[in-house]
Parts: sequence; C-alpha cells; structure tokens
Amino acid sequence: MAELLTDSTWTIQGRTVTLPVTITRAEVSVAVFAAAPDAAAHHLRGTELEPWTVGGRAFSILMLVHYDEWELGVYDEVGVGMLVAGPGLKMGLHVLDLPVTGTFTCEAGQDFWGLPKWIMQADLAFAGRTATVSVHDGTEFVVQARLVAGRVPLPPGTGTSMPVWSRLGYGAQAGKLLRGEMPMALSRATFGRGSASVELGVHPMALRMADLGMAGRPLFVMHAGHATGSLGAFATVGGQHPRRPS
Repeated sequence: MAELLTDSTWTIQGRTVTLPVTITRAEVSVAVFAAAPDAAAHHLRGTELEPWTVGGRAFSILMLVHYDEWELGVYDEVGVGMLVAGPGLKMGLHVLDLPVTGTFTCEAGQDFWGLPKWIMQADLAFAGRTATVSVHDGTEFVVQARLVAGRVPLPPGTGTSMPVWSRLGYGAQAGKLLRGEMPMALSRATFGRGSASVELGVHPMALRMADLGMAGRPLFVMHAGHATGSLGAFATVGGQHPRRPS
C-alpha cells in the first residue's frame, strides 16, 4: 500500500510520486447513456452521493482510454461511471469500475485517488472516430464494445475540467469521500449522437453496465485523438486527509 509523505507526495512500489501528475498524451472515446434514476441510486448506496438527473433521467458514462508514457506508465483503461451530486449538490463523475492493464497505475489509482481500479486483460484499438475494446477479468468475459463518435468537430485545444467524486472501501483512502478535478485539453476531437454496440457478460461490471442503460443507444459519443491534462490530490470531504506516517 502507498504511504503519504506530505499532502501531495506518496511513496509506492519503491518510487516517490508528487501530485499533480501530468498526462502527456492520451486517446479517449466517451459515450454517455440515459439511465433509470432508481437503478443509478442503487449503485450509489453507502457513498453519500446521489444520481444527477435532468428530465427524470440519470446519466451513465463509458470511457475507453489509452495512455502513452506518463508518471503512471503506458496502459489502457476502461471506465464505467455516472454523473452524480455530492454534498452541497456539487455535480461530478463517480466511477464504479476502472479496470486497467498496468499494475503500477492500478495501485496508485486506488491509493492516491480512491479509484476502483483492477487489472484487466483487454484489446483496445482506435481507428479515426471508432474505438473498439474487449475486456476480460482473468479468463472471464466482461464486455465487448464499439463506439463511433459523432462528426461535429471541436476546436483544437478545447479545454474541459471534470469534477470527480470517489469513495473506495479499501486502500490508503479506504472509507473516505474524496473530490477532485481532472482538467484536460482535447485536440483532434469530434462529438455527436454517434453510435455504440455493447455486448455484456455476467461479470459484476457487466451487470452494472446493463443496469445503467449501456446496452442501449447513447445520447452522444465523443472521441479525442490527442488529450493532455493533469491529476492532482483529491480533497477529503467531511474529514481529514489520509494520516501520514509518524
């Protein structure tokens, strides 16, 4: 388990990492789906979070990401999350599953930011506006997906900042409600209604995806061929930062 040395410096697997860390280049596809509020609320029990709803709909998010070399390594990532409201009705993304192909980023994500990372076996590929992935947990099939982004172009260097809520039951941040920000700059990006084809297994992640409407048509799909950003320390909400060793 990682150890906190200062408010922003950790030791992990024999290395020292100081936050924020800079994402030098990633390729990203994101699909947003409509979800039933009751189903969304079921998956938030015990988190102090509630679904963010508009017009009687909650919103689930499927993220496919490839990271080039940065502080946490080179790896692929598949995220399943929801838009939520936390204390103070502050909107943000809450991730339910975040399987990755790298062991270092898996432990760092759990301990630094309370993110639900686990090791997957995956084939992830991008071709223009299209992203495809097949995910297994060991030998168990989880999901196969194909996302095609809409055709509306975004201006080069479009900036966005995604608020993030997290609460994990294990790791260095166990039981803490955390909130942070992930600012990004997107290039070679398009968005629009697009399309998604999602085949699900019976793995817990797949069952959550089915509950959250991810087998249906997406509201929109975005692809960015080049994304950069940073990820700093998350603040503990309603409590203290993780205790540093004496």
